[in-house]
Amino acid sequence: MKTTLLCALLALPLPALAQPVQHPVKLFSSGADVAAMIAKAKASGGNMNILIANDEGYPVMMEYRARQTNASIHPTQSELVEILEGGCTLVTGGTLANGAITGGMSRKVAKGDYILIPSNTPHWYVEPQGLAMMTLHMPVPAK
Repeated sequence: MKTTLLCALLALPLPALAQPVQHPVKLFSSGADVAAMIAKAKASGGNMNILIANDEGYPVMMEYRARQTNASIHPTQSELVEILEGGCTLVTGGTLANGAITGGMSRKVAKGDYILIPSNTPHWYVEPQGLAMMTLHMPVPAK
């Protein structure tokens, strides 16, 4: 029985084993909706991601950072970021190890700034100060 189960699992395509988060189709959020999302995130006292819009695998998220998280990298997604409120130091490039980046480029970002992070680029939001962002993850071929 164990062998049969193992063979069945190995026969599944890899995406069946590791499905990305599936967001519902959502084609509209008003400015008031996004302001309410930010207020909800602030009231939570923590980090939060809330769906603004989504279709065809292009999720637009409101991401709120009250605390610093680990650095990340997206091998098959470029990321467009608009800073809605607050700010931080954004570190991009360099080498990602143990949740941190060494050798990257640091820049202060604040409300109104736009950033395009290419796929497979380490990035890290350091010392966020009420950081609310609109992010759009766009699928691209792996490099």
